[in-house]
Amino acid sequence: MSADLDSPASPPDFSVYRCPVDGGPLRFEPARPGSRSGVLVSEKGNKYPVDEGLPRFVEDEGYSASFGFQWNTHDRTQIDSDNGSTITQDRFFRGTGWPRRMEGERILEVGCGSGRFTEVLVSTGADVCSLDYSRAADVTHRHFGDRVHVCQASIYDMPYEKASFDRVFCFGVIQHCPDVHAAFNKLTEMLKPGGHLALDVYDARRVPLNARYRVRWLTKRLPKELLYQTIARAVPAYMRVMPPLHPYNQLVFPIKDYRGVLPVSEAKAVELSVLDTFDSLSPAHDRPQFRWTMKRWCRQAGLVDIDASYAGNGIELRARRPG
Repeated sequence: MSADLDSPASPPDFSVYRCPVDGGPLRFEPARPGSRSGVLVSEKGNKYPVDEGLPRFVEDEGYSASFGFQWNTHDRTQIDSDNGSTITQDRFFRGTGWPRRMEGERILEVGCGSGRFTEVLVSTGADVCSLDYSRAADVTHRHFGDRVHVCQASIYDMPYEKASFDRVFCFGVIQHCPDVHAAFNKLTEMLKPGGHLALDVYDARRVPLNARYRVRWLTKRLPKELLYQTIARAVPAYMRVMPPLHPYNQLVFPIKDYRGVLPVSEAKAVELSVLDTFDSLSPAHDRPQFRWTMKRWCRQAGLVDIDASYAGNGIELRARRPG
């Protein structure tokens, strides 16, 4: 994978974007000649700032602010090439069923976070567009902005032409949206005829069994910095007195514990445990779904070859828009 990531950098290409308000093309007006900062302007006068090549189609992070904090704090924790594992690569190809080489295809990644899956997408040779609603977009842009079209935008108002992607990828996102069904439909709108969709969502069957749902009423309301500091102290303290019991410990304790589970060092396992505990307790929204619901939404959207399985973080869904 590293050989592909070392390919020559390409200049920013803003032609991939469309105005999320009127759907029209955008013109880049640099702050000064040769600058990568400036504004994107639509034919109707709508303007969107560009910060060093990163377009921002939203004014703030809204309900996703905890993720912006999370991925700027743990900007390299989940990147395979940094933690010395193939955890993300293995999950991506198993969960999507997609080929390892996808040259000539245009792929949309919705919810890029710090870029853990972006790195894998780049390795396939595809033309990749990635967005995140939070300031995590800054992290992915910093890591991969010379190889990927990264922007900050909402899943409900994506700045692309509809039906223009061969594949749409969305892991770890839609359960954190205010309206999960509407978010799902926005993803399907981006598929070309014959295009493939791969996403995952938390499994609603697990809600009564997971201790985090008994404390989220409080933790999601705490200042994110205070919550993170509390978790960063509590997780190592928990590990000093409790044996590794993943995932059964989560029946009682709202703590992720990856000791002896992941192929990483003990220090990295603790870091990942802190990260994922914060990830589970901090989001404003956490809306798991049932498998039958996801399959019904696929049928309503006109998708075919629907495959929804219990795997990964809950339910992994693969489907295709008819050609």
